[in-house]
Amino acid sequence: MSKIHFITICASNKLETPSPAIDLYKGSYWGIVKEISKLVDYTWILSAKYGVISSQQVIEPYKLSFKPDSPDYIGHKGLKPRGYWDAINCYNGDSSITNLINRYPKDKFVMYASFSYMKAIKNDILPSINNPNLYIFSPDTKGKEFTPHILKTSLKAKAILGGNKITITALTIKHFLENISEIGWDKTNINSYFKNMVKDQPEYNYNPPKQKVEDNFIKKMILDIGINTPKTTLLKTISKKGYACGPNRFHRILNDLKS
Repeated sequence: MSKIHFITICASNKLETPSPAIDLYKGSYWGIVKEISKLVDYTWILSAKYGVISSQQVIEPYKLSFKPDSPDYIGHKGLKPRGYWDAINCYNGDSSITNLINRYPKDKFVMYASFSYMKAIKNDILPSINNPNLYIFSPDTKGKEFTPHILKTSLKAKAILGGNKITITALTIKHFLENISEIGWDKTNINSYFKNMVKDQPEYNYNPPKQKVEDNFIKKMILDIGINTPKTTLLKTISKKGYACGPNRFHRILNDLKS
C-alpha cells in the first residue's frame, strides 16, 4: 500500500536550541504543518540551510532564507538561491527532492513551496515535475516550467477554511488530506473540487489597509531587522507586516537613524 509524504518549506521563526526539525520551527504556519504531519506517513522539510531533511532530524538553529524580503535572505550573503541549493544537494544523496521521489516510486508526495522556494529548487524539482504521484500546491508560483503542474487552489478559500494568505495554502493541504476519500488523487478532480469550493466566494483582498504607526515604531523595526539590510528589503518587510510607510518617509527615517 502506498504511503503519503508531505514536503514543505521551512519557517523563519525557530527555537534557539538544537531540536528535531518538526519542533525547531515555530509560528502559525508551522502549527498547521504539525497538524498535517499527523495525517501523513512522512514529513520532509525544504531547509534553506540543510536541503531536504526529515522532520525528525535534529538540526541546529540557523538564519537563512530563500525569501527576498527576509532579513536572512541568502542573497544578502552574496549567494544565489538556485546555485546554493544545487551545491548542497548535488542530487546524489537523500537531500534531493528528485532522489526522494525516486526512492519511493509507489508513494504519494504532497508538496507546498512558495515561488521563491520553487525558483531555488528548480533544477532539483523539474526532473520530477511530471511525476503523477507529485502534488504541488503553490499559489504564487509563475513560469511556464511550473504552472501546468501546480494544483489550482485559491486564496478565496480563506473564507471557508480560515487563516490568512500565509497559512491558507497549508490549510488547503490539510483539508485535502482530511477529505482524500471524497476528493481522490486525480489531479483534474482536485482542481475541480477546489474551484467549486470557492466559486461563490468574493475575490480575496490582496491589499488590506496598512496600519499607521509613529516614526519611532518604524525606527525600531528597522533596527530589529538590521539597519544595513538593503533598503528595498527593509521597505518590503515593513509593508508586508502591514504598516504604512511610503518611500519618502522611509528614506527620511532611515537617514535620521544613520545620521
